[in-house]
Amino acid sequence: MSGKAGQDSSSPMRSAASGWHINSLELRDPREYALEKLPNTFRILVLGDSVTFGHGSLYAHTYPYLLEQRLKAWRPDVDWQVWNAAVPGYNTSQELAQLVEVGDRFKPDLVVVGFFWNDLIGNQRVRPASRLWSAAVYASSFARRFLYSFEFYKRVYLTARWRLSGAKEDRLRAEHAEGDEALLAVNDAGALPQQKLTPFDRLTDDEVRHITCVYGMKPNPATIPAMQRDAGYPRWIEAVRGFQRLQREGRYRIVFFVNDTPPVCPDGDVFYDGGSKAIDDLYLRVLGEETPAATSYDAFLHVRPSQMPNATGHSIGNSNVVKADALFDFLRDRVLPHLTRAASGV
Repeated sequence: MSGKAGQDSSSPMRSAASGWHINSLELRDPREYALEKLPNTFRILVLGDSVTFGHGSLYAHTYPYLLEQRLKAWRPDVDWQVWNAAVPGYNTSQELAQLVEVGDRFKPDLVVVGFFWNDLIGNQRVRPASRLWSAAVYASSFARRFLYSFEFYKRVYLTARWRLSGAKEDRLRAEHAEGDEALLAVNDAGALPQQKLTPFDRLTDDEVRHITCVYGMKPNPATIPAMQRDAGYPRWIEAVRGFQRLQREGRYRIVFFVNDTPPVCPDGDVFYDGGSKAIDDLYLRVLGEETPAATSYDAFLHVRPSQMPNATGHSIGNSNVVKADALFDFLRDRVLPHLTRAASGV
């Protein structure tokens, strides 16, 4: 593979992929890496979907890359490697299968699994060696390397799943993929003011406690039971338990990171609860049962929506700063002191 950072000049569709780059290890990264680690290397493998991958975001403003910069500033004596292996369209079970597939080769010191609310949908039992899994990996690899079209990616991937599995839900997801959010190519979006990292307001804890949203939604006690009764919920739980089993067996150190944002108040420039905190708490209870779990939810309560572009979806600019800060603070305070002391030469 050749070409300058951010572009792959070997790609026959490089004009569509301008401004992003998938390296030879299938990571979103303009850098190439050796699999062998130096004595002071600490490698963090980040899994997730398009939110973690950074669709619509400049590479240098994705939250995994911003996390790496914070780690380097904190401990410059460590060779920090944050590998963004997120795949647009993946859910928790696919991320589990991905870790089983690449983990022995990548040998991460820590695995961060980025979670977004739609990861609850479409989870399946993990069979990494199956024909379906191999076809899905090939389709996703092609789409990530050569295209920057979310709609095209989802249609290729979901249609392949439907044809191989015959499942009704896969057919329906493939048919409706064209209705998903249209994402800007980075070479266009990079010029937007929202892509820039700029100073922003931070609310105090006291200011957050006094937030009121008169016309916002109200807590609904039926929400959590309805989520737990959904037909796909048990399969999601099964996928989460798969990650936690790997942690329990000592194969990997795993942290879940919930990409969660409170709703925006319709009558003020604030994020507010409105019952959404209960959902975030559910995520943390499930994900944190045997594995550390962090969330961006509380951090977003302390900032203003007008300064956080695309915070509730494919975050860009300052929104990714908030996520990187929340994840870094959690890792620094709760996870990394133990792991870095245990690592040889770190």
